[in-house]
Amino acid sequence: MTRARWPWAALPLLALGVAVTARHARRLPRRIPPPGPVLPLPDGPTHTLLIGPPTAPPLLLIHGSDGVTLDWPLCPLWPLLDGAYLIAPDRPGHGYTPARPGTPVTLELNVRRLTQLLDHLNVPQVTVLGHSYGAAVALALAARHPERVSALVLIAPLSHPARGLTRPLAFVPLVPGLEALLTRALLLPVGRVVARIEGRRAFHPYPVPPMWHTLMLAFSRRRAQVHALAGENRTLSRELAALQPHYPALTVPVTVLAGRQDRLSPPTQHADLLTRLLPDATQLDLPGGGHQLHWTHPHEVAGAVRAALGVASRSSGPPDA
Repeated sequence: MTRARWPWAALPLLALGVAVTARHARRLPRRIPPPGPVLPLPDGPTHTLLIGPPTAPPLLLIHGSDGVTLDWPLCPLWPLLDGAYLIAPDRPGHGYTPARPGTPVTLELNVRRLTQLLDHLNVPQVTVLGHSYGAAVALALAARHPERVSALVLIAPLSHPARGLTRPLAFVPLVPGLEALLTRALLLPVGRVVARIEGRRAFHPYPVPPMWHTLMLAFSRRRAQVHALAGENRTLSRELAALQPHYPALTVPVTVLAGRQDRLSPPTQHADLLTRLLPDATQLDLPGGGHQLHWTHPHEVAGAVRAALGVASRSSGPPDA
């Protein structure tokens, strides 16, 4: 299906969702109240999970493009991150952090919001754990503000411009007159299908955890989340092309975790290229891993985080095979 034709073919199905979307979207905040404080930052309120003593080594967790920060406490990695001060915000337009109307959600916007968050919390420097698009944000943060980053741990990073049309949703805002219809209608009938398909691609070759699917489906029905996702994917390749020349100048230690079965950010197009460009990078290849390594390989990710933090683990359990 070409870029020009795909939205029109979907119109009959999309129209079915318009009447019921608003009612379901309004019910979501009551179903899943924000578990963390909503902090008043200069660019807008920002929902953030804050776990652990503020005197512990700080770890900033940045979720991916499809995700929300609730993904972190639900995954098996979370209990393995003991000994750190966990700072896990919802990025602009995701979860319970609104994006300003008319403001594109870009890497630069994310970096600005994160520096405001660190300033608000009086945290001068952090180790950063970024997943997928969140890894791109982490790289941009280290490039713009190297003094704020002590180390990077990148899970399935998106680091280089994409080849071709990877996600039709990214081009929704480019279709005049269809943006409002599509972003509302996607929330239910198509949103359900997209969540299922994207979940299978993300967790391949593992099954999708029901808890993850329920969470992602709930938030993918929100219009703000659809707008943020579309905006991020529409501009990401251009932003990564501009960011790529800065990689050789990043002197912070970087650990790159790459699942060789990753279908969303194939290592041959991202992690492998990134590691070769960074002056102080270590790559951990997981032959059976996919895109969601914090769910499927939590011990490997936790080991990389602990090494970056210099924190000994108090958690038990053997590493995953």
